[in-house]
Amino acid sequence: MQLRAPVSARARRLVVVGVVSLFATIATLLAACQPPTVANAATGSSTRRPLTNNQPLTIVALGDSYSSGEGNAPFDTDAATCHRGASAWPRLLGQQAAGSTVKLLACSGAKTYALTSAFHGQPAQITALKSLLAAGVHPDVVTITIGGNDASFGPTIASCVIWRCFWTGHDNTSVDFVENQLPGLLQTAYQGIKTAAPNARILVVGYPDIFPSRSDNTCKWMASTERTQLVGLNDDLDRVAKRAAGKAGVEYVSTANTLNGHRLCTTDSWLYPVELLGTGTTASAHPNAQGEQAIADAVYGYLFKGK
Repeated sequence: MQLRAPVSARARRLVVVGVVSLFATIATLLAACQPPTVANAATGSSTRRPLTNNQPLTIVALGDSYSSGEGNAPFDTDAATCHRGASAWPRLLGQQAAGSTVKLLACSGAKTYALTSAFHGQPAQITALKSLLAAGVHPDVVTITIGGNDASFGPTIASCVIWRCFWTGHDNTSVDFVENQLPGLLQTAYQGIKTAAPNARILVVGYPDIFPSRSDNTCKWMASTERTQLVGLNDDLDRVAKRAAGKAGVEYVSTANTLNGHRLCTTDSWLYPVELLGTGTTASAHPNAQGEQAIADAVYGYLFKGK
């Protein structure tokens, strides 16, 4: 029985142990060097750690009426047709993070092409973002809500009141667009923003669920079947945006539950009612001041509390 291994065997074991330790050390160092955000291509989820509470930020908000603050006057006079409201949620987010600066570039009615082409007399939003960078404004966070207008979400809701939400073939056409065409448009848009502001966190902010449960629905124009179809379209938009964000390597923030108990056609709605005439037309189905605050709270919770 050999109680002590030969010197050569011991030496080999020491070499093996040393190599294993070396690789372990290298792996640890490489892990520490990884960027703090890793987006999941399938879900758009992020593992980034929350920011320090009340850390001042420079925020640039891009997108459509769900970022511009549609319905919540007064509006910025230098871009009157974009309806950039005083209580738009990106501005409320900036107030929550004391000392933050918010540049609101979102424009009511914008589709994905408004990111790369002039819209409502304003320069393309990505061009405006690049101009800010060239002027020395370096955003920590760039937010974006987009896609609802591409999918004709607003006209679909208006048609509910006029006649029916969906007519023969229209619902299939909407579903086909959201499933097959919108994903590519969104991914290209998100990648364009990421390229323009490579050092910023890009937050794709989903749309809140705005349609009521069957038991809470007080609107006679919204039949049960139509309500189900509208809820499905709302969910599809968010699902597609989340997946596109993952593929583009940017973050996705869900606001789906922010209006729970206060959705459209409920007794205490945080959304403007659907109107077909007058000044309230453009505000239809958009968050009021309370709804804007709820979205701001959700994005703040994501950034600073990891919710």
